[in-house]
Amino acid sequence: MTLDERHRQQRVGQRTRHSRRPTVEHAAWVFYAVAAIGSTIGQIWVGVQTPPWPDTLHWWWRATFVAPFAIVIDLGGAVTAAFADWRQRLGESAYGWRILSAATVTVGVTTNIVGHADVAYLAVVFGGLGVFAYAIWLMHSAARRRDALRAAGKLADTAPAFGIGQWWREPAVTRRARSLAVAQRLPLHQSLDIARQQLRDEKRRAALASHVETLIRSRHDDPVRADIAATTLDLDAVAATLTAQADVPGWARVIGADLTPPTPNSDVDADAERNPAALPVGPMPPADVLRRVPQDQASYDRWRQLWAELKANPDLERAEFAQRHNISLRQVQRISRIGASGLLDSPLTLIDRVAQLGGNNGHARQHPASAS
Repeated sequence: MTLDERHRQQRVGQRTRHSRRPTVEHAAWVFYAVAAIGSTIGQIWVGVQTPPWPDTLHWWWRATFVAPFAIVIDLGGAVTAAFADWRQRLGESAYGWRILSAATVTVGVTTNIVGHADVAYLAVVFGGLGVFAYAIWLMHSAARRRDALRAAGKLADTAPAFGIGQWWREPAVTRRARSLAVAQRLPLHQSLDIARQQLRDEKRRAALASHVETLIRSRHDDPVRADIAATTLDLDAVAATLTAQADVPGWARVIGADLTPPTPNSDVDADAERNPAALPVGPMPPADVLRRVPQDQASYDRWRQLWAELKANPDLERAEFAQRHNISLRQVQRISRIGASGLLDSPLTLIDRVAQLGGNNGHARQHPASAS
């Protein structure tokens, strides 16, 4: 998902939220009004019945006297909560306003519950209205405060919903992905992939740093100097540098060469070991190339060694190989061509093999004559 698409989705989501918010806000305020009126009625009811009023004083006069106090209690809880929310938006803790708001609501709820204790239904209804309304008000104001802080850039964006299954399977990966998604505004799956890679790299780098520390300590006989060296160096930085310098393709070639299946040349090598004088059956190179095969044993062994190295590293550049061994590129090409024909598989030089084969053939021709 591109950045433009992400911003487009965010704008669509914001428009959707803004279009739904007025309806939700209106319903919330209607609920607060009904709950406040209900709580106030319950407190007025208690005020009309509980105090020792004169019998000659009608109930509506009692309600008139009690109503201001009941209204002040409910309104005070809302006003102090609004003040607390306002100061919290400015970055303050507003503990005083929050404590005063909770104390005011507690007085109103306690009045309703204790005053209607003889009728459980009325105690639950009037007391529950106050508790329920105040709890929803706290959550509502907290949500509005977070929206305002987020719009002002004072609050981090929300992270994607990873789901309970993802948290259960990979808690460490999900925790890292959540931080990455919030910090870099990454989508869900990309943040998970990056988190997995980071944790793998950190685990490998920590193991490598441990080995580096062991190596550094082994270079010093004095344990104090070993501690100084191991503490002075940034082992994580050394491990990261070693990882960057690692010849991964080279190791892959070496390991891959050991895992390749046997080739027909392996059978030729086995035949050469069993019968060093045997000549290869494959296509022979031209005469001008054959004349370049060394006749002395030392030079021939040198060619065999170079061919074995070429055969073990088929992806190695010929120019690099020639420069490494201080020989010409043409000579490397000759060694490759002659080695591919099988003429370098035997430990005997070509002339020695021809001579040995000639002697064996002479014995084979003379043996039947001697038998007759």
